[in-house]
Amino acid sequence: MVHVWALPAILSFSPDTSRSPVHTLSTHRGPISSIVCGHSSSSANIAVSISGDKSAIVWDYHNGQMLRTYLLPEAPTAVTLDPADRAFYVAYADGSLQTLDFYDDVQRTLTTDVLRDASSSHRPVQPSPKTRFSAESQKLGGALSLSLSWDGTTLVSGHASGKVAAWDLAKSNYLSTLANLPGPVSNLRLLLPTGFPHPQERTFKIQTVVKPKQDTGSTGGGSSLVPTGYTLNMQFTGRLRTGRASVTEKMPTTKSDFETALTHPSFPTSMLEESLAELESWNAPSKGGFASASDFVALDDGDHASAAGSQTEVKELKRQVASLQRIQKVTFSQLSELREEKEFFMSQEKKRAERAKTRAKKKMGLTNGAAPNHAAEDVEMMDSDEAPDSDSESDSDDAGAAQV
Repeated sequence: MVHVWALPAILSFSPDTSRSPVHTLSTHRGPISSIVCGHSSSSANIAVSISGDKSAIVWDYHNGQMLRTYLLPEAPTAVTLDPADRAFYVAYADGSLQTLDFYDDVQRTLTTDVLRDASSSHRPVQPSPKTRFSAESQKLGGALSLSLSWDGTTLVSGHASGKVAAWDLAKSNYLSTLANLPGPVSNLRLLLPTGFPHPQERTFKIQTVVKPKQDTGSTGGGSSLVPTGYTLNMQFTGRLRTGRASVTEKMPTTKSDFETALTHPSFPTSMLEESLAELESWNAPSKGGFASASDFVALDDGDHASAAGSQTEVKELKRQVASLQRIQKVTFSQLSELREEKEFFMSQEKKRAERAKTRAKKKMGLTNGAAPNHAAEDVEMMDSDEAPDSDSESDSDDAGAAQV
């Protein structure tokens, strides 16, 4: 059986709270060897259980519904789920592994989600033998545990021989043996990835936790059901990330700058203009050789620790400003190069248009039967260009004579 429990009911101090499971899933006909839950935080989360009856069942544990049943060739020993809940992987006693894809060839030909189709939930699915792979030459032994990398490309298996093997899921091939332990590897867990530039840190740190005593809850003088001996000391290390304080508060109707940039096909023009203006203001020289007032941080003379922290923060900000100034110089140099290229191409295009216009005039002259006399053309062009100037000069002379 698979029991689904509610943590608030289990951890409640009230003696009247029910400790019974929310759902009991009992479709397997053999002992359950392993179970794994999905990674989604919504109400559409799933769980996969494997059993000694050579079956694997996908559950919607929120409502206790069985979604799909897979008939396996042997009794599975371990299971793990894809990070995006697209497939799950099972291990067998002979050391082989198998991929069970929710979106297989049958699913790709349909427009509906077969995994959540209630009409097809009672139909068992038998996976293809091609989805099973192994490395017989390595003598790994029976597979007892599985773990998947955070990007879903590498599968790590622990075996009864003590070996820990890595597999390439894209090619279903054995990669290497990561370790050879002195005993069977019954459990595996990959750590979360580290090394990102701006990791999200916890905003609190628990200092002291005292285990509550259930029998002292009724002896306290207060009306609360929380035991009197229960204490929790916590230290906040940063600003709390709080959401809406009231359910009646209206959600914002306008998108933030980040959402606009995320859904826009390119960076919005307003965001680019603001960024360039900010970069230009950072590179502006200070007046009289002194830094602006925003560069100075008020420090408390009595608190040397806060002063040292503020100085460290100022150094870090100056380092960031210097890096942004370098980026600004490179960006402006690229803009100037692009502007020069644009002017060059525009001049070339103008010259080409002038040559095309001249050729068109020559062609019109030949079609009218006139001889291609370059002197006549020059005269005509000069007459057409300079005639207004000569008329204006004669008019000005006549006007001058009239005034005399």
